[in-house]
Amino acid sequence: MRLGAHVSSSGGISKAIGRGTALGCESLQVFTHNPRTWRPIDHTAEEIAAFRAGAEEAGLAPLVSHGLYLINLGAPDREVPSGPPGKPATTTRNIYRASVESLVQHLTIGDRLGLAGVVLHVGSCKGSTEDEAIARIGAGIAEAFDTAPGDCHVLLENTAGAGDTIGRSFEQLRRVYEAAGHHDRLGFCLDTQHLFASGYPVHEEGGIDRVLEDFDRTLGLERLRCLHLNDSKVGFASNRDRHENIGDGEIGEDGMRRILGCPELQGLPVILEVPGMDGTGPDPENMARVRRLHAEGLAAR
Repeated sequence: MRLGAHVSSSGGISKAIGRGTALGCESLQVFTHNPRTWRPIDHTAEEIAAFRAGAEEAGLAPLVSHGLYLINLGAPDREVPSGPPGKPATTTRNIYRASVESLVQHLTIGDRLGLAGVVLHVGSCKGSTEDEAIARIGAGIAEAFDTAPGDCHVLLENTAGAGDTIGRSFEQLRRVYEAAGHHDRLGFCLDTQHLFASGYPVHEEGGIDRVLEDFDRTLGLERLRCLHLNDSKVGFASNRDRHENIGDGEIGEDGMRRILGCPELQGLPVILEVPGMDGTGPDPENMARVRRLHAEGLAAR
């Protein structure tokens, strides 16, 4: 396993490298855009060069980014009212077209930064049928790949299953994968909290093995490229996306040992997205817990 974390890129994308190495990361996840606004960041050539050089010097790999929270490739392809949250709409926006454009931006800068992929929340139905939404998602991903050629992949992430989100099951992810095509640049990222919250028993004795057997039958383990390691504030099959620090949640230390000791996961980048002991994100305490539970999990096998 290449243990890592999502770290801030505030002050310049190259600053993420030092923050990652300070935590003892071997892999890394960053935002290449402000995750809560459509406006892209204009990364300078100097910052990009410093990021790549710093990652190489520190031996950080694989590196991934996370897509905007605003992206929804399942949204209808039409103008809808838009404005600040909680306030009357002042304009309109085509969320679908904005999402495709944002994914193109993520792939383009990801290729320049040398990232292995962009982790993407697939989207939601937004009042249309699941079939219609999945068709739009597949078409949007395909268009983004056609517009932004390169080596940066899209890694489809499973969801906790809230509302009308797409990706709560391996079967839904399979349908998106088939609709998108471009399978040479498409893979998957599994989130342990999302799996637990959507009803996959990763916490049970032998549970992670059964879940990965299901994944392999449905999607193929060779397409699993990244693991988000998070404990859960909420109960099993609750369909809520609420991350907790490692060992402090409903998955617990026993569940984390079982996940971290699983042989099929040992080659992956494992990214922490936990709240942190002081609420500022992944920290040394969580990294220390993961290293301990990883060693204990391997020993238990």
